[in-house]
This record gives sequence, structure tokens and C-alpha cells, in this order.
Amino acid sequence: MANRLTNKVALITGATSGIGKATAEIFAAEGAKVIFVGRRTELGQAVEDGIRAKGGEATFIQCDVTVQHDLENVINRTIEKYGQIDILFNNAGAGYLGHTHEMDIVDFDALFNLNIRSYFTMTKLVLPYMMKQRNGSIINCGSVGGIVGMPNNSAYSSSKGAVSLLTKSLAVEYAAYNIRVNALCPGMTTSDLVPAGGDVEKLFAPTVPLGRPAKPEEMAYAAVFFGSDECTYCTGALLVVDGGVTSA
Repeated sequence: MANRLTNKVALITGATSGIGKATAEIFAAEGAKVIFVGRRTELGQAVEDGIRAKGGEATFIQCDVTVQHDLENVINRTIEKYGQIDILFNNAGAGYLGHTHEMDIVDFDALFNLNIRSYFTMTKLVLPYMMKQRNGSIINCGSVGGIVGMPNNSAYSSSKGAVSLLTKSLAVEYAAYNIRVNALCPGMTTSDLVPAGGDVEKLFAPTVPLGRPAKPEEMAYAAVFFGSDECTYCTGALLVVDGGVTSA
């Protein structure tokens, strides 16, 4: 077992599958004490069991990140268990692919509640503890869709663009407390939302210079860097991990 995150308490949202699941597993393998949340209890328990079977330390808490009471419960349980929060990875999110003029405003509101409001709320709840510690790393999951315009993606892209500016604003506001705030901006990554060989992959894979979607683990290792002491002079950064899409 590696030790890049030894003795750090990490809180991860949206971690029953995809990037969040891979990050929970790799954070634990790197020595972190992991609290991770998601809505799907059976999947969450399976992830927890898998991490513990490999000698890692992890606790799953069922949570809807769009419900503030659920988030408060997660924070309280984390502090009761460990007394600190060193890393927050705001990862929960969803996409929407479709024409803007056909999108229902209810779906737009739901997307923003998940993709940006939950990040703001969770961060607001964690900050007092990190401020008291005068140390912490907050990682927000952005997207290449929040950096460049993409057709049929206006709601998703605008929510992820908001993540980018939330990240930069927080980085400036809390630097004096030694709290680092950075964003991981994935390109197309295999997940429940983007199944291998599915329609989304077929649509976007030709635009990727490396010619394939990312594996969730390739994003998780980028998150490890942000959470580790190797990254103590990095804040307000948007780390694009997209197989070359934004370089083409």
C-alpha cells in the first residue's frame, strides 16, 4: 500500500461508480481514511467492502447531495469519526445531451442543483473545519465542457463553467488559511453515464487525439496529486485531463 495520503481524511461525493468510485479506492490505497457518499446503498456498500477487503479504510454514507440536511449529516458523521477533514472531492454530477430549445427548465434546475449548488453547499459546510485546521484541499470535478463550447451541451457546459469560476474564487478567498482549491477537468471518461462502446463514446471518440475515452482510474490519480502534499503550491488550477481534446 502506498502512502501519499497517509493520515488524511478524505470526503468524496458521487463515489458509488465511475470517477468517484475509482478515487475512493485509490485514495484508500494511498493511505487515506475515506468517507464517501452516493444515493445507491447497495453499490456503496459493495465499494466499501471491496476497499476494506484490500486493507483500506472506508465508510459509505447514503446521501443525496442536493439535500442540505443529508450533507450536514455527512459532515457531522465525518467529524464525529475522525475529528478532521483534509480533502474534499466534490465529484457528484450528471450530464445532459440535447437541444437547448427542447430542454425542460425543470431538468435545467435539477442539473444545476447537482452540478454546482451541491459543490457550493458541501464546500460551505467543510470550510469552517479546514479554516480551523488552517489546512485543506478541495477538489472540484469540472469538465472540458466547462472550458470549450460543445453542441447540444449548453446546460451541462454552463454548470461546469460555473465550477471552474467557483474553484478560482474559492482559491483566492481561502489561500490565507492554507486551503487549496483546484478543479479536475475530465474529458470523456467511461462510466455509468458513458458506457464503453455506447452512443456517447461513438459520438465523441473521433474528436479525442488519443482515440479513446479515459479510464476512471486515470482521473483518480490526478485527484491524488491535488490531495497530496506534492501539490502544496497549487491552488486555483484547472487540470485538464482530456486525451488532447482541448489542444486539437
